[in-house]
Amino acid sequence: MIPIDVETPVSHLDKVVHLCEYLLFAWLLVQAIRATRLREGEYLWMAWIYATSYGWLIELIQAMLPWRSADLADAVSNALGAALGVWLGQQFPRRA
Repeated sequence: MIPIDVETPVSHLDKVVHLCEYLLFAWLLVQAIRATRLREGEYLWMAWIYATSYGWLIELIQAMLPWRSADLADAVSNALGAALGVWLGQQFPRRA
């Protein structure tokens, strides 16, 4: 959690980055948890809950650090990215 003060020319670009990161994270979780042979609904929810909880935890930790700040919009972007990643994991499973 290194503080970065970089201005971007695109408004809210960091939210798009959060969404993409958690999309990939959740897709990978779906692939990993699917291998456990849980029922489809169970592993999809589990992947979303894991990814979303991790995102919220990171924001909570940032809120406690004096050189960082938490952002509810980041947590929402993480959760949305995780939902998209789970959906993509269901639609496009990894090929063996």
